[in-house]
Amino acid sequence: MTATAHRILLAGATGAVGIELLRLLRAQGRFVRTLSRTRQNAARVYGLASEVVVADAVEPGALAGVLEGITTVVSCLGASVALTLRERRSYHDVDVVANTHLLEASKRAGVKRFVYLSAHPGPGYAHTRYLSAHLGVEERIRASGLAFSFVRPTGVYTALGDLIAMARVGLGAVAGDGLARTNPVHPVDVAEALAEVIDGGPAVLPVGGPDVMTRDDVARLAFEATGKQARLLHVPPGVFRVMSALLTGIHPRLSDLLEFVAAVMTSDSVAPARGTRPLRAWFAEVAGERPGLLRRAR
Repeated sequence: MTATAHRILLAGATGAVGIELLRLLRAQGRFVRTLSRTRQNAARVYGLASEVVVADAVEPGALAGVLEGITTVVSCLGASVALTLRERRSYHDVDVVANTHLLEASKRAGVKRFVYLSAHPGPGYAHTRYLSAHLGVEERIRASGLAFSFVRPTGVYTALGDLIAMARVGLGAVAGDGLARTNPVHPVDVAEALAEVIDGGPAVLPVGGPDVMTRDDVARLAFEATGKQARLLHVPPGVFRVMSALLTGIHPRLSDLLEFVAAVMTSDSVAPARGTRPLRAWFAEVAGERPGLLRRAR
């Protein structure tokens, strides 16, 4: 089967990585059916996708018929890592549940290959509920019998949008001493990595950006982009962990996120540098945009 003969379902097509992948695949002349949770999200891909389906993968039975005729599924489904109070569901209740439903529907429909946008599991934070959700999805895909690839970015630039917001008000909060190293990556670079494994490739593809820097360095770049003098507040990670514990039954999503922040901000998260687009340029590009445009972190 030629590449253009593959019929692709792209779930999460309106996220930061998903929309870039959709553009790449359509530029290659591929058939791409998109799956969006709401009509509002779907409106962003009308005229770009080959077909658009609206269904909430979290809901049991919602995917009936959605994968008919599909040969390859690419899932960029995943809850945002933006700091917001709007969504309360945990990462497990969104990421694992939605992707499990998608995987089960894929098997019933005779899909041959499943490509999943996961996350790089550094040893200092792989135990967190956020990473456990991604790794749990991976385990289910491995056991499915389908061919698969997992693309694991260290962190996508759009997840750093809150640093621009903090820089604008003149104070940036950094968990720990700010010395942990990372090399986050541009969403287009991640989309290109996903596109490379659509038709086949390694089981796991780690993806890092071009520049390894400390967490303090990342925050200072955000200040540089806004033209403000860097003022950093180093918050003991225990503060985030206590807040996470207090919010467990009140706001599961925020609890998960604070646990993850406390761990990932104080641990190295470095993967092979596949990306080429620097963070400084991305910060400079978005610094003048409305804060709402930075929210689609995945």
